[in-house]
Amino acid sequence: MLVADRLITGDGKTVIEQGAVVLRGKRILAAGRAEELRRLFPEEEIRLPGCTLMPGMIDMHTHIGYYYGEKNAERLAEDRMLRAYFIGKRMEDTLKAGVTTIRDMSSADGIGTVLKEAAAAGYLRAPRIVTSLRGLCITGGHGCSMTGAVEEVDGAEAVRRAVRRNIRDGADCIKLLDSEAYRGEEFNQEELDAAVAEAHRFGRKVAAHAGYGPSMEMCIQAGCDSIEHGTHLRVEQAERMRDNGQTWVPTIYVFHYAYELVKNNLADGDLSSNGAYLKDTVETYRDMFKKLYDTGVLVATGTDTDACSHPQASPVARECDLMVQYGISPMEAIACATGNGAKALGLSDSLGLIREGCLADLLAVRGNPGENIRALEDVQAVWQEGICVYESESAHLCK
Repeated sequence: MLVADRLITGDGKTVIEQGAVVLRGKRILAAGRAEELRRLFPEEEIRLPGCTLMPGMIDMHTHIGYYYGEKNAERLAEDRMLRAYFIGKRMEDTLKAGVTTIRDMSSADGIGTVLKEAAAAGYLRAPRIVTSLRGLCITGGHGCSMTGAVEEVDGAEAVRRAVRRNIRDGADCIKLLDSEAYRGEEFNQEELDAAVAEAHRFGRKVAAHAGYGPSMEMCIQAGCDSIEHGTHLRVEQAERMRDNGQTWVPTIYVFHYAYELVKNNLADGDLSSNGAYLKDTVETYRDMFKKLYDTGVLVATGTDTDACSHPQASPVARECDLMVQYGISPMEAIACATGNGAKALGLSDSLGLIREGCLADLLAVRGNPGENIRALEDVQAVWQEGICVYESESAHLCK
């Protein structure tokens, strides 16, 4: 039994003071007030004084193995073995950040399925992985230069075949890349409709990288399950997404991080050339996030920071911090990082909440993130399916 100063269950509202979670194998057997659970389950306790227990966080937008911008990028590009060690370290760091589930939104070399196999065999520790394998774009479209990670396809029938190939190769979902920066819409409506229909026919969700009005309009109409980034999403579009059961994954922090690099002259030439776009995006998020959130559209956290070689793996805590700065409560932001992500993945029966029957993906943070969201960055211990996979050097909580 894990006992903490409080439990935050992940539903956006419930806090249980002096709470406890009883683990049985991979799952949560019971959760509630410690005083009551001690009478029912006279078990050995692991006490977490000064800490909050909450569900493991979910990063809905990562790119496993991106090394572009790393100091040794050339060596990583040419040496697959070295790249494998880099990826393994990145996965361990993701767990240390309290992120126990990630959704890989296109990466090269089939690494998403390979990592799942390696983790299942016990070769390394990694978060639970939902992967799209290769993203799909039009010829010359956004992402076309990402060799091995994105496939160029044109025409409805070619799109259908590409969706089938990804599913054949083990994709859990499908990623479409449709508009970025200066671009307008890329796929036509027939192509988008074909991709979504084919993916849904095989029980796979579709995530659409889209940032501008016409593109998002077409992706919403096609029935894409999530809009990634949605930098210029409009209120009326968010309302339709809410009514359709679609999810918005805004990835606010990565744009702020990239813009800070540009402002401080730390960015490479390619990123610096997008300075005006990054400034506009940052200001648009600041002005619109709360209005869009208040429509009731399901919002889930994604970082995308690996695309900018961020020094931290899956900084979901930073994404939550910006959401709070832009108007929502810390409890709502925590729900975006836990229960909402699980719902968007179609896994709310087993992930994202502290409740009986869910998988025991948990983290303990020092302090109370329900009042101060920055406490999410002070991770003391992480459990994945009931096993303690990380504890801070100072805490010794799992001993």
